[in-house]
Order: sequence, then structure tokens, then C-alpha cells
Amino acid sequence: MTVDASAKLLAAHKSLERALSAGQNRPDRLPGLQVIFGQLPRVMVEELGNVSSLPVKVRLLDLSASTLGETCNLPPNTYAGVVRAERWRNWLYFISDPKLTALFVESALGCEGIPPDGLAKRRLTKTDANILRVMFRRVARSLTHAFSLLVDVQLDVGNVVDKIEIEPQLSTASPVITARLSVEYFGQSGILTIVIPQVAIEPVRDLLATSPTGEAITGAPSSSRLHNDSTWSKKLSEEIARAFIDLNGVLEERPIALGEVQRFAVGSVVELTSTSLARVRLDADEIPLFWCELGKRDSALTLRIEDDFDQNKETVDEFYGL
Repeated sequence: MTVDASAKLLAAHKSLERALSAGQNRPDRLPGLQVIFGQLPRVMVEELGNVSSLPVKVRLLDLSASTLGETCNLPPNTYAGVVRAERWRNWLYFISDPKLTALFVESALGCEGIPPDGLAKRRLTKTDANILRVMFRRVARSLTHAFSLLVDVQLDVGNVVDKIEIEPQLSTASPVITARLSVEYFGQSGILTIVIPQVAIEPVRDLLATSPTGEAITGAPSSSRLHNDSTWSKKLSEEIARAFIDLNGVLEERPIALGEVQRFAVGSVVELTSTSLARVRLDADEIPLFWCELGKRDSALTLRIEDDFDQNKETVDEFYGL
């Protein structure tokens, strides 16, 4: 076999592998991915809603398979965010069409409303691109949060560009998964496109393929929804139970003059107004939970929970010495 023939055979094998991989990674074969993008609009509303006072609505339009050449050839006046997925050692792309960019820029700059006939078309600038980075960062946080249902991945926004330079390990024929979302402000909407190279999710494909589906993207409940909900509730409870929080026992809190603090030195005595050290408030992560009795066991101080923390103002004021 000649060198040329061997090279052609190797290229054919790689092409076949890419085709098979693309078929396996189609969105309809990855129910876990459908759950993730089904959750994404809700999380994005929370993130984008903090940028401006304008109400925002986000809706998933479709989730489909495509190629880099079809999705990443940017039309004029269009910006994209290049997003690093460090754990996947790959790049994702967020693409904002001109209408969405203009809508977000106006809302982020304090616009009080959008004209009924929409914003006038204009040429976008680098300033618009810099403001758009704020949206891309919030989308990255939203997508990271949505993926956390199944996969741990951290997404970091890099450059905002008007032309996507494809990574060396990819080509225009590389298969991708594309999610299109409608982002609406006051009845006017633009399109955000999220492009994920299929090679990026290949290491976690089994997780995405076998995970419970929850609700389908269309909103119709699956037959195993109740079972799936209980499974995720149990998993969430287990994760919360393993979380660490600060636990503090507070003898007394009272205001003190800054001048007195400045006079503190080694050996200074701070007097408390409380006449008893038996009553201690137990705080978890700075949230008052219980009243406790102070005691001692062997050489260690102990707290015995006596009662729930009383939210009654008189009790609180008495504890604070007010």
C-alpha cells in the first residue's frame, strides 16, 4: 500500500469516527443535556434580571446538531464571546445577534423602556462589545449552574469578537450542539446562540446519555418524572448535608465607640453587661438558631440547646443589652 493510500485510509477512518460520534452526541440521544438546557432559561432570567430594571424573558427555541462552519460564520454586525471550558480543555461560543446586543446594551445602560416599533438599527461598536461581555459572563454563570445538575464545569468568558477563529484541533466540519434562546425585553426579542463542540462533551457523554430526563424541553412531563424528582431531591439533600457552615456561640453583642476600640491593648478588659454566662446564642452561618446553656465537660466548654431562638424584639434587645 502506498503512503498516499495509507493517508487516505486513515483520513477515511477518522471521518467515520467523527460521523459515529456526531450521531451518538445528537441532542435527542442526550436526555441529560435536554434537562440542562431546559433549566437554563430560568437561571438566565435571574442572572440577567440583576443587570437592569427592565423585565426580561428567556425561552429555549431549539437544541440541535450542526457544524462549526454552519454556526460560527458570523454575519455582519454580530458579536460572539469565546468561552473556555477548562475541565473539557475546549472552547464554547456564545453568539448574540445584532438585535439582542442592542437590547441588552440599552437595558444595561438604564433605558426605562423599549419603543413599540423596536430600536433603530445602528452599527455596533467596540463599546457595545465591552458591555455585551457582561451578558456573556452572566450566561456563562447560568450555564455553569445548569450543568452542575450533572457535570462539574467552569466556564470563563475570553474575548468578544466579530470573527471566530476556529481552534487548531477543530475544523468547519466539526460537529457541534447548538442551542438557540430568545431573550426578550418589553416585547422585543433577540437571539442568543450557544455553540458547544461535540468533542468537548465526549468525556461526559455517558453521564448526559443516562441521566434522568425530568421534563422534556416541550414542557410535557415524562412518565418517570416523580421517580426522577425524588432521585434528585435525595442527591441534593445528600450534597447539602455534606456542606460546611460556620457555627458560633455568642455570649453578648453590644455597640462600642470606635475611640474605645482604638485604645485596646494587650491586657485591656472589656466589660459585659450580662450578669450571667449561662445563656448563649448559637448562630449557624450568622443566622441565630437556638438559645443554649453554657457548661463544661472534662477540659472543654460545652453548649446544651435549650430553646429555639426567640425572634421577639424585647428578647433580642435584652440579649444585645439595648
